[in-house]
Amino acid sequence: MPTFSDLGIPFPLFEAPAEEASDYEGIASCRLCGGEGKHCFEAEVLIQPCSSCGAAVGHYFEARRDVPCRACGTTMAFPEALREKKRLLACYDCLRAGKAAIGKDTEFGAVCWEEAAQGVTHGVPGLRTEQFERVPIEPEEDWYGVRIPGEHLWELLRTPRFHSWQGERWLFCCREPMAYLGGWQDALESLRPEDPAAFFDAMFDPDDEARAWGFESFEPGHSSCLYVYRCRTCDRRRATWDCD
Repeated sequence: MPTFSDLGIPFPLFEAPAEEASDYEGIASCRLCGGEGKHCFEAEVLIQPCSSCGAAVGHYFEARRDVPCRACGTTMAFPEALREKKRLLACYDCLRAGKAAIGKDTEFGAVCWEEAAQGVTHGVPGLRTEQFERVPIEPEEDWYGVRIPGEHLWELLRTPRFHSWQGERWLFCCREPMAYLGGWQDALESLRPEDPAAFFDAMFDPDDEARAWGFESFEPGHSSCLYVYRCRTCDRRRATWDCD
């Protein structure tokens, strides 16, 4: 199964087979540059530079609204040429150039263009971490985000999502987002660990219930799915899981 690198459109954070990408539309026409016969992805947010200060301004495509620049307050109009389009299809080049964004959920909370612009995740309740500085979002509810360099958050938004039962939860290591390798079978085929059971256990914290289930619970025919990530700095593997 080809990866995006095999197709000539690599993503630093997506090393899984291209068919695992839920936003990939194949060859189509880009709504942003007008290019035809290009690898396209369905995006959520149109990104434009502010006409006054140049800061990134995001339009949620479903809303189709004029929005103020968060930096200077200048009103940025939603493009009339896109108002009647049903979907925002962005080619690889436009997505990678930051002209569109695909929101992500992460272990530190949701990330879309506002969070990337601020360099702070939306947060989760009860968040405890030593990787990043915690930032209070709703401290009375014990809800905290973390401060992450904006370039890492923008990179997430320029990366496709993958198919999952209950939505992705992107993982981090060495203070940056990890690369998605694919499901359990993809990981076995690409990494070929000598001891699959030990490899499986090493991806989880000691108290994660997945370790009690064993890797057999994530083999074909079961209702549980595993999502494997690789650290691009130290090569550590981690994983998340969910159920139908």
